[in-house]
Amino acid sequence: MEREPLGVAGAIGSMRTLLACVAFATTTGLAQQPEPKKPDEPKKFEPIEVKAGEQDERKQSTAAKIVVNRDEILKYGDTTILDSMKRLPGVTVVPGARGGAGEIRMRGLGSGYTQILVNGERMPPGFAIDSLPPDLIERIEIYRSANAEFSTQSIAGTINIVLRTAATQRQREVKLTVNAEHRIPTFNGVATVSDKVGAFSYTLPLNINQFRFENVNLSEQVGADPAGGEYLRYVSQQENHGHFVGGNIGPRLNWDFSKTHTLAIEAFTNWNRFWGQFDERINTALGTPPQFSTSQLDFGAVFYHGRASLRYIHKWDDGRRLEARAGGFYTRRHTFAILDAYNAAGTYLLHRSVEGGFTDSGATSGGKYSLPLAKDHQIALGWDASLGRREEFRFQDDTTFAGLQAFNINETYDARVLRLAAFAQDEWEVADRVSLYLGLRWEGIDTRTVGNVIQEARNRSGVTSPIVQVLWKLPGTEKDQLRAGLARTYKAPNTFDLVPRRFVANNNTATTPDFQGNPDLKPELAWSVDTAYEHYFTGGGVFSVSAFARRIENVMLRELLCVNGTYITRPANLGNARVRGIEMDLKTNLRTLVTAAPSMDVRANLTFANSAVDAIPRPNNRLDQQTKFSANLGFDYKFTAAPLSVGANYTFRGGGPVRVSATQINYTSPKRSLDGYGVWKFSPSTQLRVALSNVLGQDNLNVAQFFDSTGALKLTRTEPTFRRISVTLEVKL
Repeated sequence: MEREPLGVAGAIGSMRTLLACVAFATTTGLAQQPEPKKPDEPKKFEPIEVKAGEQDERKQSTAAKIVVNRDEILKYGDTTILDSMKRLPGVTVVPGARGGAGEIRMRGLGSGYTQILVNGERMPPGFAIDSLPPDLIERIEIYRSANAEFSTQSIAGTINIVLRTAATQRQREVKLTVNAEHRIPTFNGVATVSDKVGAFSYTLPLNINQFRFENVNLSEQVGADPAGGEYLRYVSQQENHGHFVGGNIGPRLNWDFSKTHTLAIEAFTNWNRFWGQFDERINTALGTPPQFSTSQLDFGAVFYHGRASLRYIHKWDDGRRLEARAGGFYTRRHTFAILDAYNAAGTYLLHRSVEGGFTDSGATSGGKYSLPLAKDHQIALGWDASLGRREEFRFQDDTTFAGLQAFNINETYDARVLRLAAFAQDEWEVADRVSLYLGLRWEGIDTRTVGNVIQEARNRSGVTSPIVQVLWKLPGTEKDQLRAGLARTYKAPNTFDLVPRRFVANNNTATTPDFQGNPDLKPELAWSVDTAYEHYFTGGGVFSVSAFARRIENVMLRELLCVNGTYITRPANLGNARVRGIEMDLKTNLRTLVTAAPSMDVRANLTFANSAVDAIPRPNNRLDQQTKFSANLGFDYKFTAAPLSVGANYTFRGGGPVRVSATQINYTSPKRSLDGYGVWKFSPSTQLRVALSNVLGQDNLNVAQFFDSTGALKLTRTEPTFRRISVTLEVKL
């Protein structure tokens, strides 16, 4: 259990120690390398594994981006995309509550500041990105600066997940994975069928997974008067267990019916079922016991998501290109819960049944027409549009005892969201070693919500985003270049925060308040500046240092209100904020840095980020509980005496206190994670992969504090994590 934050120096020292141990073990016989050859004999170097293609794409692109290929994503045998994301440069993953979906962050910011796309499109509300298995992914693109082709809802940056394309040759692959975590086995299976017949090609990936969980979460709530004397102390233990089963399929069909015409059908379907039981017992050591001291919650959910699109591409001999797409999506989630609650004396107080759910459906369209104006000068015009409808309901029926008042709910909501966007971009090599990217995007959102317990609410916003990026290849070298970018970006309020419905907490306190939406929210607007220096190594690999700054207006914060003795939190626009930071990343072969070193791929990245919110008193008034420091260090090595590849990765995510309002401070413990893998290749078509995840097994600690003139409350939560071992058999037929 971690209660003290690790300093930056300590994290860097840990990473240095890990790399030193790896290099020492490899050079002292662990790798079983042959004796060094005499100087006059030709040296046989092992191939450098850093792929030149992804580095070339990053180097030549005027719009700054990082490309992570499929091999890199699959190395550790991850079964969820969140596990793969935590090793990407500048990216951190924060776990969700009660083992739920985690949050992906760039520059330490999530909650809508980091834009997540799939094939360049925003996913509909309710879609969980962790439902995408790594085997469905072709590559991941990381854009630290805005790009007019995508939505500019990317104050922190954009991550674009590109799914596998139709194959150019016959492929048959099967992967079977068995995981063991906390003595509980789970299973995952992947099958991929691909082929090409004449002008027609297809890829059909299928994934099925199942897991169970068991854990015990501990929490403690302490209350103190203005003089610091304790008047309240609760100790809570929550026992959780449940299971999940799900699957997805993502077919892609391509038809090149001429040299200049291509038609593609892309689809993705995901379905899952979840059931969990959460039993909580609160022991009161001091003060008045809470209303519900013991409770049992049974919760179940059924989820389905499907989307499909038709994409048409036409190419002209003079370099012009038209790409157009149209598609639709449908998402459905149905939940049910039964809660039984008792007071401290064991008296049965409440039997509550809740049924809820939503459906999201709609249509999308987009496209781009590009044409060359002259040599090394290309302009593109495009559009992006979607129309969606969200229908939501919640029925709650209370049976109460011992005079407790029932709280019954019968609520329905219907929201329509219209998004329209148009963009233009110009990529131009204005001089021999200078390239310029100019972009302009207008994006508008119109949201209308009606319900049986609220008045009609409407929210409309539009943002015009100019974008400028410059790439300068330094004179006298082909290895060094500078980048700079300026853009207008924004963050739109999500539909959930706009709907003025109330979510009620079981035990309402200042640290566990009710939640209510706000239909008057406006989008946050930001001016974004990015700069970078990049050095590309001979034979592959890159080292870069970048700096960024953001000036944000109309920041959306959660304000805490006390209405007739009930605590309510709701989002509101509360002034301005500033964000700044530095990022460094290195990816190369160790022999490139040290000639006598073993041929081992190494990677390292660091992110230092900070922010300040004007409406929140200092210190630690960071935006969105921003992660100030994160780091990754990893290596991959191929043995010469055996068909074995191994690798390891150390991840550090900083923690510490964050002031989220004038009366609230949250603390999160630093997170250290160590993963490793080994692959034994029996033949070109068969290999066995063994992976260890979360080797350090560090618990998560979170502390929420509330204080005002009447006293203070502090809620401390501890959530255990467990080591996991995965064994995967991979066969190509």
